Amino acid sequence: MPIANQKYALVTVGDWERSLSERWPDAPTFGGYKLLVFAGSDLAPIEAEYSEADFKYLSTSETIEQMEQGIIGPFICNINQAREIVAHFTPVEDEQNAV
Repeated sequence: MPIANQKYALVTVGDWERSLSERWPDAPTFGGYKLLVFAGSDLAPIEAEYSEADFKYLSTSETIEQMEQGIIGPFICNINQAREIVAHFTPVEDEQNAV
């Protein structure tokens, strides 16, 4: 799947455990949220399937702020936003060890 077509969603670990862990079993955790990756074309069907969820489309800084407050997503973002959010919640020593 080309990266340009990918979308990302950050969901609370609790929501992931309740209904998303089978679909995204290996989703990494950042700041108490799981990062889900899917094709952009899957976004509308996912929104329909989880119609009770309040999908949020915010700026990177707004998403980080809401995550730090423990607000329930899902927060939908693109690759660049996802990278910035992950970097924010990844301690510097982890980044150095990952290289």
